Amino acid sequence: MSPNAEDLDTFEGRINNPGHGLEALWFLLEMLEKKKDTKTINQCVDIIIKTLEWGWDKEYGGIFYFLDLDGKPPQQLEWDQKLWWVHLEALIACALGFYLTEREDLAAWFLKIHEYAWKHFHDTEHGEWWGYLNRQGQVLLQLKGGKWKGCFHVPRGLHLC
Repeated sequence: MSPNAEDLDTFEGRINNPGHGLEALWFLLEMLEKKKDTKTINQCVDIIIKTLEWGWDKEYGGIFYFLDLDGKPPQQLEWDQKLWWVHLEALIACALGFYLTEREDLAAWFLKIHEYAWKHFHDTEHGEWWGYLNRQGQVLLQLKGGKWKGCFHVPRGLHLC
């Protein structure tokens, strides 16, 4: 957005990260639960579903890292990667949304993401989760920790789900 609250037709103005949107939405759900604001809870859940429908890779499965709001090529070279934390935040958003609304579409999305995540991110031989997959769902980097992938999203996701 510009300083005048206008949309910016630039890479930066059109970029969207479904993972951060889903993470922010479940933060809102926690706050709205305390306020018992069911109307806004349902609005957040609608946005969770729309974010998942939009961000889901219909060809290979998984949630894209970045997307352009107008469907143009994103500037980020890693736009089509699948990252561990995005899928964990999506699972938390679906689980909490279902807990608060009992909407079956959230349960269906939870199961779809859960199946993808445990099939592709979980290292069945040595434990832990791989952090980075290519678009096809294959491990892109062998590391399980580094500057960005620490001991945060996986334990939190497993704890909250």
